[in-house]
Amino acid sequence: MNRVFRLALSLILGVLAFFAVFGFLATFEPLDPAIQVTWRAVYIDLFVACIAGLFMMNLPGRKNRDDDK
Repeated sequence: MNRVFRLALSLILGVLAFFAVFGFLATFEPLDPAIQVTWRAVYIDLFVACIAGLFMMNLPGRKNRDDDK
């Protein structure tokens, strides 16, 4: 994967992860308990997916990278 593309995608995933953290914190405002649980699950899933994507994309030692070209 191209280094510039990987950097851009990493920044997007990082911003989405921070958005998920702030969204999760916003669910502690007074809401209906069913809505709170639903949004907390959505934000947790988004955060985990973003962090997993960041780790998988930026792991060192992968043999199929095209960065040296």
